[in-house]
Amino acid sequence: MTPLQLETLPLLLEVGCEEIPARFLRDAEKSLGERVLAALAEARLLPAADGCPVGGVGHGQDGHATRGGMGVPPMHRHGQDGHATESGTGVPPLQTYSTPRRLVVHVPALLAQQSDRVEEILGPPVKVAIDAAGKYTRAAESFAQKNSARLEDLIRSTTPKGEYLSLRKTSEGRPARDLLAELLPAAILGLSFPKSMYWTAKSAPRFVRPIRWIVAILGEGQTIDFEILGVKAGDFTFGHRAKGAEPLLVTDFKDYVNKLAQAHVEIDQSLRRDRLVLEAHALVEKTSLKIVQDEWLADWISNSTEWPRPMLGSFDERFLHLPREILITVMRDHQRYFAVEDTQGNLSPYFVAVLNMDSDEKGLIRQGHERVLAARFRDAEFFWTADQKMPLQDRLPRLDKVTYQAKLGSYGDKVRRMRALAEYLSDSLELTLEQRAQVLRAVELSKCDLTTQMVQEFPELQGVVGGLYAKAQGELEAVATAVYDHYLPGGAEGQSPRTIIGALVSLADKFDSVVAGFAVGHGPTGSSDPFALRRQANGIVKVLLEYSLATNLRDVTNQVLDVLEIQWKAPREEVGAKVIDFLAERLRYYFESPRGFRYDTVRAVMAAGYDVPLDVLARVEAMEALRGGEDFEALSAAAKRIRNILAKSASAADWQPGEVAAELLREDQEKELDAAYQVSAAEAGRLRADRDYKGALEAISALRPAVDRFFDKVLVMAEDREIRQNRLRLLKKLDELFSGIAHFAEIEGQ
Repeated sequence: MTPLQLETLPLLLEVGCEEIPARFLRDAEKSLGERVLAALAEARLLPAADGCPVGGVGHGQDGHATRGGMGVPPMHRHGQDGHATESGTGVPPLQTYSTPRRLVVHVPALLAQQSDRVEEILGPPVKVAIDAAGKYTRAAESFAQKNSARLEDLIRSTTPKGEYLSLRKTSEGRPARDLLAELLPAAILGLSFPKSMYWTAKSAPRFVRPIRWIVAILGEGQTIDFEILGVKAGDFTFGHRAKGAEPLLVTDFKDYVNKLAQAHVEIDQSLRRDRLVLEAHALVEKTSLKIVQDEWLADWISNSTEWPRPMLGSFDERFLHLPREILITVMRDHQRYFAVEDTQGNLSPYFVAVLNMDSDEKGLIRQGHERVLAARFRDAEFFWTADQKMPLQDRLPRLDKVTYQAKLGSYGDKVRRMRALAEYLSDSLELTLEQRAQVLRAVELSKCDLTTQMVQEFPELQGVVGGLYAKAQGELEAVATAVYDHYLPGGAEGQSPRTIIGALVSLADKFDSVVAGFAVGHGPTGSSDPFALRRQANGIVKVLLEYSLATNLRDVTNQVLDVLEIQWKAPREEVGAKVIDFLAERLRYYFESPRGFRYDTVRAVMAAGYDVPLDVLARVEAMEALRGGEDFEALSAAAKRIRNILAKSASAADWQPGEVAAELLREDQEKELDAAYQVSAAEAGRLRADRDYKGALEAISALRPAVDRFFDKVLVMAEDREIRQNRLRLLKKLDELFSGIAHFAEIEGQ
């Protein structure tokens, strides 16, 4: 059979189970697709675009040559339609789908028969295995005997090490159906979830929810024979729970999709999402209203339903006196409803709930949702009224009884540390006396809402409730806004506080959390970050840069360490160094990811210092603006050359640093370079003092012709020791000039 005649068959795999939590679903879908794709590639079941199996023949490290391409082809990606599609060329697409009750993988074409495995086993060198008369030696005979082959089966192979005897063995491929029965159970049970459980014996594999059925079909109606956790794979699925428990017999993917649609199951999450958003908008547009946009909620609902249908409900207008934030939190976070507003952005007494079925003809479900929401609003109304009886200021002593962290004391302790840091930040940034007073007042009130009934019932509103209560109780607008915003931003791409007062309160809070967290040994490790210190540090970087605050990370870290009253798990200096390294890593991430600067630019700039993020940003922007120019690239190459020369000379016994001696400059080119350096260094120093880094880099770039002529005509490592040392000192001066803004040697060449 020629390669173009290889038979291919489609694969349909569905794992049916009890409802998977919405927050786990998309990752589980993606992971199952990746695992199946990897297994198919490893089993040599993926055809290339020309019909040939993926892979070739290559030599292994042990001297065995085996079919290549055994690794995973470029992994699938999730397109806008929610499917996973193959991004590599020559490999068929693999599509994934999911609903709360099923994970689905569809491979349109895989080989019906595993491609043959060609294995080339290298033997002894020809010069050892064949004598001068052309006869096989004992070495060749032993090699053939060891591999159960005849001497006449041996061939000669040329390798980089010379000519060897070898033996080529071909193992016939197995049917795909047999292989899949072995591969698919491992791919399914290998899925990992944030939380999984035992559903049979404790020694059995764990899964996120009980598996109830499995569809595994190759080709048209060919069931793949395997069993997982007592569930045997078959050719039947189940529709929506509300459409009955009768199994649906399916023959292939098209038949599967059609029958599920008839049974009120849409397997494509993106289609479910688009439909529920479209129908929800259509519902409220009839009343000249609009849905409050909420991407997270739309995703959550589409991952929690198989057949979403929006429904419009209403509530008593009297609840509209409550703040918008509280009403939306009750609807969104507790009931999973979309809020509704008018064209001016004012909340209306309506909501949109999403059913997991076709309709509510009698309105009983709608009435139930309205009763539940009214009860939740009455609770919120009670909390709002009851909490107002005690001003935030009077709640401050209560924070001493609320534990922040066992090793770091109470929230009262945290507020006192925040106040000390806020005083330092206000002074270092030269705030006015009025601004300073507002910052300190906001810090004092920032955590008081933790003692309110509203936050205890709706913890996601902490900070927001404090700001709302502060405003209602007559605090200054600047103070109330700062309290409201002080948990912002939630990360490197979140919204920052709206005012400089809020920004400083946010910084005081986040710096304390990060530094104190490291001090008690709770720094992030690998992917584990239980105290969200990465998110807090990302927020620090974002606020400092968005508000153009020339704050020194090292100084602020020391300020926090000064006021910590703990039992130190490590020396203070060690803790401080870890914090600075951590903040530098977050700063690097911010520049490379959200901001999109080139990684080698960031690396070069930060190698010259990163204590003041605002200064780092200015240097990065200047470097990026000049990169690509001929002078810049030539200087980068020269800087690398200078670094290499200095690195080699530093270990020499006769090397001594010092000043350049004008009388030892013998060649015209080195005299010219020294003179050019003096001019550029003075100009660059002046511009750097004004933080005009682009101008400073341009002044340094003017050295390019003199540097080029120096390296063309002057021998740095001259035989005369004094001349050699003088030239090295000149290069050292150049290196220091370059490194003041960035380490040019870190820039990759074109």
